[in-house]
Amino acid sequence: MQRIRVLVADDEAAVRDALADLISSDASMEVVGTVENADEAIEVARTQKPDVALIDVKMPGGGGPRATREICRESPQTHVVALSAYEDLRTVLEMLREGVVGYIVKGASSDDILRTIRRTMRGQASLSAEITADVIHELVTLLDRSESLARELQELNRTKSDLIQILSHELFTPITTIQGFALTVSEHGAALLPGEVRDLASGVSNASARIRRLIGNLAATARLDREGVEVSTRPLAVGEALERAASEFPHLRHRLVLPSDPEDLGRHLWADPDLGIRAIVVLLENALSFSPEGAQVEVDVCENGGEVEFAISDRGPGVPEETSHVIFDAFTQSDTSTTRAHEGLGIGLYLAQRIMQAHHGRIEFAPREGGGSTFVLAFPKCTEAGVP
Repeated sequence: MQRIRVLVADDEAAVRDALADLISSDASMEVVGTVENADEAIEVARTQKPDVALIDVKMPGGGGPRATREICRESPQTHVVALSAYEDLRTVLEMLREGVVGYIVKGASSDDILRTIRRTMRGQASLSAEITADVIHELVTLLDRSESLARELQELNRTKSDLIQILSHELFTPITTIQGFALTVSEHGAALLPGEVRDLASGVSNASARIRRLIGNLAATARLDREGVEVSTRPLAVGEALERAASEFPHLRHRLVLPSDPEDLGRHLWADPDLGIRAIVVLLENALSFSPEGAQVEVDVCENGGEVEFAISDRGPGVPEETSHVIFDAFTQSDTSTTRAHEGLGIGLYLAQRIMQAHHGRIEFAPREGGGSTFVLAFPKCTEAGVP
């Protein structure tokens, strides 16, 4: 019967000699090499093609993980057994990942070592009893995490489906409006009065602005949800921020009551010119959407300590107490019914919160006396010298 050919690799001479003597004492085995580092182990495995390699985990030259990886590549028929005085789970898992099929803790009995070599030769995995419980515990932990990730993926898939459905509806509405106006002009253009043409053009402009804001919100949300993204802030005048935000609503500008005091308009804040204004746009759109037809939306500005606050007040239905804790979540509206009357993806307030977090600012809301809500955006204040 052909004997099992064994390679022994360990940086301790006493261990190498003891293992070599033990293996040689068994008539069914022979030692084809004893080495003290990973480089020698790889070379002997490449030339001798042993049946089993006992590899010390902590030896020089890259250790057991490197030796195991290279031996499995150079001599795939060789079964690698890890040999270590260490029982830490990280070491065990690292060696298992690299391809070992057995793991012996130094100090195991002679019978255990020989039995492991025989089992390995027969293709049977073998772990020392000292580490089996830890490995099983780790596998259970990994299984639990796998199940948790599966649930998260299911939730993400549901969220993706909700987003597609909502986005399709929100885009379909203004696109249908534009198509209807275009068809009207195409079929009745010559008969339309100047006032009717202006009304149609205004409708197309409003619908286009709606699409632009939807896309802007989605793009800003995607930008902020990428890991490691930092906002690029600079001094920004309150007047400039409000003017740019209000310009997003040309057809509703008459409903916006903006501050007119030069002192207020001249205050400066630290903000990303795009994202900071996007947060104001979100709250203006939210207030205009939920306010009654023709009702005004009031914007006030003040300094509060080291912050510049924008208070945006509406006369809408307010935020129900039962949904107040979730209004800053993605894809959430205060009206959660299937017959909700207000447009929106439900990401506006979520986006505004993410923007304020990125600016180290804050967003708050409170009921408004007489009905409605007041939302506050607080940005870091910038002094005249440009120092926050």
